[in-house]
Amino acid sequence: MDHSFTFKSTQLGVIPGEDDETNPLRYGKSVANWISGGLNDVGFNTIVSPEDWGWRIDCMSEPYPIWIGCGNMEEEDGQGNFKEPDINNLTWQCFVSADKPFFKSLFKKLDATEQINQVAIALKKLIENADHITQVSEQ
Repeated sequence: MDHSFTFKSTQLGVIPGEDDETNPLRYGKSVANWISGGLNDVGFNTIVSPEDWGWRIDCMSEPYPIWIGCGNMEEEDGQGNFKEPDINNLTWQCFVSADKPFFKSLFKKLDATEQINQVAIALKKLIENADHITQVSEQ
């Protein structure tokens, strides 16, 4: 099961030009860097990299990659069309996921629940303990 969090922050914002590394209007580099630093402080060895949808934080590699995706929530214009987000009032989303190698899964059942939960618990504590984070929702 994947874990997902949405929140707002009074300190985390858009870094000018960051969507040159992702796609237009896809932000989250400051969020990913903040989470990466917090997880490194509690014993993880993380790496932040851009993706077309936002930012990825690699957290574990064994027994398969466990990572956190970070980005801004898309906004709609009231007619179902996506609109340019208000970069001064973004809602951030982070989710924990696993990449299960296809060929390994052919030969045995792969269960990432323990590793995903370990990362999700650390992420949840980081979010809960930050005084600049508000309007937290967990799915």
